[in-house]
Amino acid sequence: VFISTAIFIGYTFFTYNCVFLIIFLELGLKDSCKQFRYSKSNTGNGVYLIRTGVNEHTKTYCQMSSLPGCSGGGWTLVMKIDGKKATFRYSSSLWSNKQSYNPSGGQSGFDNVETKLPIYWRASFKEICIGMKVGSALRFISLKYPANSLYSLFADGKYRATNLGRQKWKSLIPSAISSLQLKCNHEGFNGYAENVKARIGIIGNEGTDSCVSSDSYIGVGTTNTNNNRLCDFHFSLNSAGNVAGCKADNGNRDTKAMGYILVR
Repeated sequence: VFISTAIFIGYTFFTYNCVFLIIFLELGLKDSCKQFRYSKSNTGNGVYLIRTGVNEHTKTYCQMSSLPGCSGGGWTLVMKIDGKKATFRYSSSLWSNKQSYNPSGGQSGFDNVETKLPIYWRASFKEICIGMKVGSALRFISLKYPANSLYSLFADGKYRATNLGRQKWKSLIPSAISSLQLKCNHEGFNGYAENVKARIGIIGNEGTDSCVSSDSYIGVGTTNTNNNRLCDFHFSLNSAGNVAGCKADNGNRDTKAMGYILVR
């Protein structure tokens, strides 16, 4: 009886402490990097544990200081896309499903490791920060676009317009090589034309058929549907960056970038 009682007391004590620990940890979690930024837990740019559901959390990089083009800090990293790879090209199911991809990659900041975190379908936000790295040069732009999640913007494939303007999109690529056709300027989420598509970005054209025969883009989650050929310009797979042909304003280009998507 004594042994049974001792085991019961020990088990109860253990269970109580486990529950207390879980509650303690939950109380210390935040839903976004912005919440951490304005708390005593803010330790600057780095990895934080973000709540993504009941008893669910993920580690991600938080940009607590301002970025050129994305001011204010408190940005939560959600995705990193390597333009040289097909992982996140326009047709990838990763844009339309609720599955993470290489979540550990979300902890390493603005490097070249691809990732998609559960934050993609869990976190609501008011602003989006889009970054591109060409070589060692990082450039960012931001837009106000409140949404329940990134999933809600991309998954259904529906086009949603933005109005940043062509020069803002072109600023993501070094000016010496940034190139886009002068017409069309079809920008936003799930943008598409006959030859090119972009999950987020801008599409250009030189013709008189509006955007039908577009031959250039700057964006993330991109693809070409004409066997990587634009007029007489041939290029390789490019799922993030800048592709331009057919009388683009700075010549034919195939600039692959490392793309970053953060929310706040």
